[in-house]
Amino acid sequence: MLDHERVSAKLAKFRPSLTLALKTLVGERESKGLPVYDFGLGETKGDLHPKIAAAGADAFTRGQTMYADPGGLPELRREVLRWLGQESHYGPHNVVITTGAKQALFNVFLAVCNPADCVLFDAAPWVSYQPLAVGAYAFPVMVLPLARSASRLKITPADLERNLDARPHTRLFLLNNPVNPTAQLYDADEVEGLLRVCVQRRVYFVLDRLYWRLVFDGNRFPEPRIDEHTRPWLIQIDGLSKNFRRTGGLRIGWSVAPDDVTKAMVNLQSHYTSGPAVPTQQAALAAIDHVYNDDLVRELEAKRDLLVEHSRALPHVDIWETPATFYSFWDVTGCFGKRTPAGDTIATSDDVAAYLIREAGVVTASGQAFMQDGYLRLSFATSDRDIVEGMKGARKALGQLT
Repeated sequence: MLDHERVSAKLAKFRPSLTLALKTLVGERESKGLPVYDFGLGETKGDLHPKIAAAGADAFTRGQTMYADPGGLPELRREVLRWLGQESHYGPHNVVITTGAKQALFNVFLAVCNPADCVLFDAAPWVSYQPLAVGAYAFPVMVLPLARSASRLKITPADLERNLDARPHTRLFLLNNPVNPTAQLYDADEVEGLLRVCVQRRVYFVLDRLYWRLVFDGNRFPEPRIDEHTRPWLIQIDGLSKNFRRTGGLRIGWSVAPDDVTKAMVNLQSHYTSGPAVPTQQAALAAIDHVYNDDLVRELEAKRDLLVEHSRALPHVDIWETPATFYSFWDVTGCFGKRTPAGDTIATSDDVAAYLIREAGVVTASGQAFMQDGYLRLSFATSDRDIVEGMKGARKALGQLT
């Protein structure tokens, strides 16, 4: 057997998750004593809430470490619906608790897609969407807006319909709202338009709403319409990692889906994870079983404003507005064709990201990881010092391009 045949063809094409690799890069620079301003991995900082920590520790102490319902603890499944405000639309049997939102997404792909079925993503898909779809033997396609300059990568119902016409074997359309990486927020009318197309075409509308609490400027998350028409085609994905401090590593997510899809996902999950660890499910229950404290939202909004203040007039960069999430999205095509002080020519967003790390210690995520060359994503869920000093370093480095 040849070396290249030892790994399956679908996995041999995978690249490691860039966003997780950035955390390793930060650690390496810190270990060498090099300056580093970490805008890479999208991970909330701060202290884990004592109530969350206590619930997990208590579960271990009381021996809650046996097998449980593969679909998740019944009390947590009920609480997820209260957390989402959807008790009147669904029952606990519509909820599956998963090992992070990634597994919830993978469950969906595996449950509803046959080999070579098409899955559609919006115009700047998060780094793991494509590998998860390919791992389920589905065929991923990115929907691009016709009016790209006006929409700044938001897609319209007409864009979606055009792709559905071209790909009759499409099984689902996946929308991340608010959007990672662009930080854009589709409003209620925009969500409704896309949902209506999916219902009319009998295609699943998968809403990844992982950042739904992190909406700024007094606005609210635009909830999807749930009624007898949309319920058979609407699947929602959510989890613990973004809306609370320091919870990414707990690896708890959930899906809310039609009866038949949920039944299939529980059946699947019973074979390949048997459900998430019970102590972490208890920790998740402690996180969401009370009125949400929006201190994190206010803190992130202040950090967004700080970044805006200190990134004004950055050379060669167009910074998009940030109505939600904790990301700043930069159009860096103005850097293309310019030369660094070392004489290298900038040709891609990878080049810009590498230059900022090398010259200023500023760690960003290249748009190429999101299938959009020409952009950088910066996570401002970091210290105020990193924001101020990092933007100072970026301004100096970008100003040296000629």
